[in-house]
Amino acid sequence: MPDWTISTTGTDPAPAQVLAEETHLPLTRPISQPSAYLLHGSDQARIAAAAQATLQAGHRLVLLPGPPTGALPDGTVVQIDERRVRADAHTGGDVRGGWDVAMFTSGSTTGTPRGYGFTRAQLDQVTAWYEQIYHVTKDSIIVTALPAAYNFTFVAGVLLAARLGARLHLSRSLPRVLHDAKHLAGTADRLIVLANPVILDHAQAAGPLPRHVLVDSGGAPLSTTAVMDYRNHGIDLREGYGLTETASLTHFDAEAGINSLGTVGTEMPGVRTIVDTAGGEPVIELTSPTIGIPLDLTEPAADDRLRTTDLGRLDDRSRLRLLGRADDNQIGGLWPRDLLDVLGPLLRRRCALIRHHGGQATIRLLSDVSTEYATAIQCRAADALGISPDDVAVAGQGTAPLLHSVKLSRDPQR
Repeated sequence: MPDWTISTTGTDPAPAQVLAEETHLPLTRPISQPSAYLLHGSDQARIAAAAQATLQAGHRLVLLPGPPTGALPDGTVVQIDERRVRADAHTGGDVRGGWDVAMFTSGSTTGTPRGYGFTRAQLDQVTAWYEQIYHVTKDSIIVTALPAAYNFTFVAGVLLAARLGARLHLSRSLPRVLHDAKHLAGTADRLIVLANPVILDHAQAAGPLPRHVLVDSGGAPLSTTAVMDYRNHGIDLREGYGLTETASLTHFDAEAGINSLGTVGTEMPGVRTIVDTAGGEPVIELTSPTIGIPLDLTEPAADDRLRTTDLGRLDDRSRLRLLGRADDNQIGGLWPRDLLDVLGPLLRRRCALIRHHGGQATIRLLSDVSTEYATAIQCRAADALGISPDDVAVAGQGTAPLLHSVKLSRDPQR
């Protein structure tokens, strides 16, 4: 494994191995009897370094979204904060085996994050896909403000940087992401920003970015207006798709053209997308060599076909357009994603989570908005859907916490 480095806003890059050894834990050293280490905490740089070192040393790794709960194996819980590292023995329960790394969903659907395990071979496959679609080398930099334990960050950031011997840069705040990217671009042959709609909503405008900078936005759709606004202002933004259950990647918009606008692109090699309409809704099903193993024995194990909770449509070139979630329905012939595009000119770059249920629409924005602005969105949505404005609710996120994946929850009470 080549040497790789980690930096944060305002710090120089440091060797990842050195940061991992600062934990003073045996997780960085191979032993005859591999252990399971369950990592969480607030020091993102050392979590990233320790996680990769744990895997490289031959141990099993569990990336926790927070303190340990749910179905977990026996092992050592390691909390890595800025000023302290704490390790405690953890007595787990019966979980499925056959994996090397476990990662957790955001919990947006059920309210409880669920763990899925992957082999080293599966993660090698996904990082190879990222290397291919990003066109990165050892002289590249990957920038993000997403948590190191989140599956997108860990695979497309930590494991990819380690695979290449490249640099991972962790922005210390969401507003700094694009500024950090612009500042670092001159030192890299290629710079990748791992983002999502919430991060992009927070991000302070940085003007045009150099042509060798690519922003990969996942986790939720952006309106076509927002995507074109970024591109027209000199930011090469693409959308991709993947689930925790598939180790973060199955589709990517490699074209970035008018024909692929509004889609997450086509499949990775070996992935097949099926849209099952048998139940009346276009549910996305996937076959992939990187489908994970659910840790919880009460959750049915996927075979070679994963039924998702997402709705979608394939165009004539097999590009996937996401339409909504399984608990959404059409209103006036429109899915939530269709309404997002209708509202795009009003929203601009704002992040919005849209739900359709029982003939009513709920539109939640990341930040609070004025009454006049909310009314404009409400009336535009009602007109497009053919329903009364009273059946459209518009609100800000308020004090409700974001999910650990830095996304809006479908249930604001969670």
